[in-house]
Amino acid sequence: MSKITFDNYGKKAEQLDSYLEIASRHSMMDESEKLIIPDVIMKLALQPYDRILDIGCGAGNLLIPLSFFAKEITGIDHSSCIELLRTRIRKSQNILLLSGNFLDIVDKNNYDKILCYSVLQYLADEKEVFIFIKKALESLVPGGRALFADIPNTSKKERFLKSNYGKKVDSEYQSLLKDVQKSKEGVNLTEKDEDLVQFDDDLVLRILKETRGNGYHSYVLDQSTNLCLGHTREDILIVNPED
Repeated sequence: MSKITFDNYGKKAEQLDSYLEIASRHSMMDESEKLIIPDVIMKLALQPYDRILDIGCGAGNLLIPLSFFAKEITGIDHSSCIELLRTRIRKSQNILLLSGNFLDIVDKNNYDKILCYSVLQYLADEKEVFIFIKKALESLVPGGRALFADIPNTSKKERFLKSNYGKKVDSEYQSLLKDVQKSKEGVNLTEKDEDLVQFDDDLVLRILKETRGNGYHSYVLDQSTNLCLGHTREDILIVNPED
């Protein structure tokens, strides 16, 4: 992951009080964020005996509720995010935490389900995306599922903004965003990151081709428009076939 963005999330965990904002979401997304959990449960086909890996778990907005639906869940993120998360789960018996950049961590455990929510777009380039996905899938058991979710696809966004409805929704969103930014004027915790991968239809389809070529089933899943930015984002589901 880009070091600038990785450290930005650490700064947010250290200095912000809102768990929503630590996850880089705005207050206007509070209600739609609650809809992420049932969406993830359905797409991962979560079972009570599953062992889950949550890559980029942040302050635990998804990890904590998902822990009630699984046997065990392991979260990986910046040390500051993990430190904050530990204060939220003091009495939890089925949550394990690892601090550090996923690409640098050695984790020999295997998992039934892997979740990577709103993370791939913060990788440095396309090469790193493929390395990241390959490493994650190495931990997936036969029959397991990996969900790389909430990917902003610029091609999908362009198609959406060409429609009258898309223009209307974007105008309303930009107006709300301007109000949020105005309320935060003068508060700047993060450094702008110019070196981030850009997802489009071509990259998404190449991921499908690469993973299918390596023996996995892989699919592009639509995001519900009720989710935070569902009109312009989509998910990639990868299934490791049974032995």
